[in-house]
Amino acid sequence: MNNIILLPIIFPFLAAIIIAVCNFTEKRRNIFAGSIIFLNLIFVSYIVANFNGISMHVIKMNEFLDIYFKVDKLSVFFSLLVSVLWLFTSIYAMEYMKHEGKEKRFFAYFILTLGVTLGIAFAGNLITLYLFYELLTLTTFPLVIHSGSKEALKSGMKYLIYSFTGATVALLGMLILFSLTNNLTFVPGGVINANLLDNKTLYFIIYVSMFIGFGVKAALVPFHSWLPAAMVAPTPVSSLLHAVAVVKSGIFAITRVTFYIFGANAVRFTGANKYLIILVIISILMGSFLALHQENLKKRLAYSTISQLGYILLGILLLNKNAFIGAMMHLLNHAVIKITLFFCVGAIMYTTGKTKISEINGIGKSMNITMFCFTISSISLIGIPPTNGFISKWLLAEGSLVEGKIGFPVILLLSALLTAMYLFPISIAAFFTKDESNVLEKKKAPIKMLIPIVCITVITVFLGLFPNFVLDFLRAMASEIMN
Repeated sequence: MNNIILLPIIFPFLAAIIIAVCNFTEKRRNIFAGSIIFLNLIFVSYIVANFNGISMHVIKMNEFLDIYFKVDKLSVFFSLLVSVLWLFTSIYAMEYMKHEGKEKRFFAYFILTLGVTLGIAFAGNLITLYLFYELLTLTTFPLVIHSGSKEALKSGMKYLIYSFTGATVALLGMLILFSLTNNLTFVPGGVINANLLDNKTLYFIIYVSMFIGFGVKAALVPFHSWLPAAMVAPTPVSSLLHAVAVVKSGIFAITRVTFYIFGANAVRFTGANKYLIILVIISILMGSFLALHQENLKKRLAYSTISQLGYILLGILLLNKNAFIGAMMHLLNHAVIKITLFFCVGAIMYTTGKTKISEINGIGKSMNITMFCFTISSISLIGIPPTNGFISKWLLAEGSLVEGKIGFPVILLLSALLTAMYLFPISIAAFFTKDESNVLEKKKAPIKMLIPIVCITVITVFLGLFPNFVLDFLRAMASEIMN
């Protein structure tokens, strides 16, 4: 039964081929695509519920070239997050992509990317993760350049260059690591052996190269500029880039390297985390400051993502249980919050054609549900109690204090203030500023777009009020990887 782990990876690949070669009507294609993604969620749920700990070597030529998959707590966490949010995005995209066109090509690559992302989630070693990580760049590239405009092609090339360069740096670290350990399998607590003492500098270089290499997709400053540029993509793609697939795959890879290849003690011994935290702090603050100056709605959210991803990376680099739990909780929280924010902005663009904050005065009167959900999600991202964002940031602050870093909670508070400064003006413009032209009064978002917006907002509120079932799972994961 071990080969069942391949089902949620291969199934989307086959479905994408069917969509690409068959001439479905719009209705049949939407039903087919939605059914495939829903079935894949069922496959993932069945696997994580019944087969925790299973593994499978698909191709093993030697200890390095080994395509290996397994189910563990981190893969359970990431695969469920991906599968659930992909389903909501598919419902949203069925309506939104009427506005963009080329729906057949979009849904083929959209479903293909789901299989690739789940390949990353279930990867059992570093080489398997790396192969799917590279494949993710190739499958998302056509989504980024979907419009085919000159700007889209330029942004797409930038995305390719940054992604492949970062992956090459990570590969260099992998090759040196394998020469020392002869083992790239993910093991809770890491696989670094006794030669750590004799090769401290080399392990420092390996960890930094892999962190920065994978950190490119996680929009680590100064390797972040591809992310705002990629906002030229359709909103469903932007949502996936920022909330689920690409940036979170970068975070996921860094988590694997830190706690399942090196281990917290080995990273701490090299001292690499002390230097990398400087880049992370810069990311948190710079992302927030840059977001303040963006008039374009999507770009404001894009720079916000750079800041929020810094929170997660900070929690990883602090190397203690509280910080790790806070980081993983914020990975989940940011995913559901940011995808909602993008969906709301996409609904505004689809319904009114407006893309700037100055153009949406009074829009809350007609698009009240959309803007209410936007406001709830904004409050959650800021971290005002009792929202889910508050819980993860509180845990990150606790983790900082455990390490004696008193300044870090201050930085988190400053970033939260900046988050309020760049998100609340959007809600204020929508609800409390009069639309002098009255052109927005009769505009309402389509129901297919409202359903996922409302549903994920409910999930966001639920995670704030009842977080314990997730926290208990994350505590078990933290205890598994750290003493």
